[in-house]
Amino acid sequence: MKKFLKILKITCITLLSIILIFIAYLYISSKLFLESKKEENISYLSKNNVQLSSSIDEKLFDADFYKSQVFLLGEIHGYADNQKIDQEMLFFFNKKLGIKYYIAEMDSLTAKKLNGFLFAGKEKNKAVLREVVESIKKRIPQQSSQELFDKWSAVYDYNQNLADSLKITVIGIDKNFDDESKGPRDKAMVINLKNTIQKKHLENEKFYGLFGYFHTLQKKTESGRVTFAAGLKDSGFKVTSFVSYTIDSEMYLPKNPQFPTPEDEKVDWLNADGPLMLVKGINDLKEVSKPDTVTLFKLNSKNSPYLNSQNLITVKSIAFGENIVPLKDASVTDYFQYVFLLRNSKALTKLK
Repeated sequence: MKKFLKILKITCITLLSIILIFIAYLYISSKLFLESKKEENISYLSKNNVQLSSSIDEKLFDADFYKSQVFLLGEIHGYADNQKIDQEMLFFFNKKLGIKYYIAEMDSLTAKKLNGFLFAGKEKNKAVLREVVESIKKRIPQQSSQELFDKWSAVYDYNQNLADSLKITVIGIDKNFDDESKGPRDKAMVINLKNTIQKKHLENEKFYGLFGYFHTLQKKTESGRVTFAAGLKDSGFKVTSFVSYTIDSEMYLPKNPQFPTPEDEKVDWLNADGPLMLVKGINDLKEVSKPDTVTLFKLNSKNSPYLNSQNLITVKSIAFGENIVPLKDASVTDYFQYVFLLRNSKALTKLK
């Protein structure tokens, strides 16, 4: 009996030691991957950022910026502040450039119903908007939320004060659910947008839209997949991409059969500085920003260190999603040009 207890004790100590060593390894390797703060980067970022308040500050946008035909915002779904940013970006582009076509990661049938809500006249049909938000749950459950409902309700109100020629219209470019073609979604979205432009004679129009993060990358990664933004560039569109990263923020993770979800459906372990997602170089942005803020950074100004850097585009996923490894000859500005850093964002919430 004593011998058995001794063996059990040694086994427990050994297992505990292995677990502690593994945790220490993850912690140290994560710190090394994220990298320490670099003065060159911090100096540049401190001069090339704006903190967002209730509207978009155009300080970081030059004449070349406005020459783009397509502007994309890439998010990791589930964070409430992304819906606020999307709303303000849409209003900004509408006022500044007259952009009235919002391209969306939704199918054409959902977009048609959403447009029916936006153009319903003086009577706001909340029941139709609720149907739209509920239908989005089929494709992007983390986006279907009260905040999404409130955003489109605000767009309706905004539209009421616009001339008909400037009212915002949604173009759904994702596959319909009854589309049985086996081609990649990103390729289908490029084709659908090009077809819509041709059909409605929108060649001289500019477009803005919110998509999942990966869709907005303008160049292939080592995975070889051609994204929506890369497909647009290959088709001759001039594209500007914004992406958002989070620090100390909560994500909405609705219940699903794939993995266990907390009772309140909120998680805080998918931020850019870990523990389960790591964005190389994120500490430099963290150093320049403040808690409880949304800060926009421009990466492609003249003499920017990011013109020759793979920081912010090199992403390691510990448990969810896939690693993002840029091509060897590419820099971060080949993939996107602006970064929103969300600090202490709340999670999206269930539709009431």
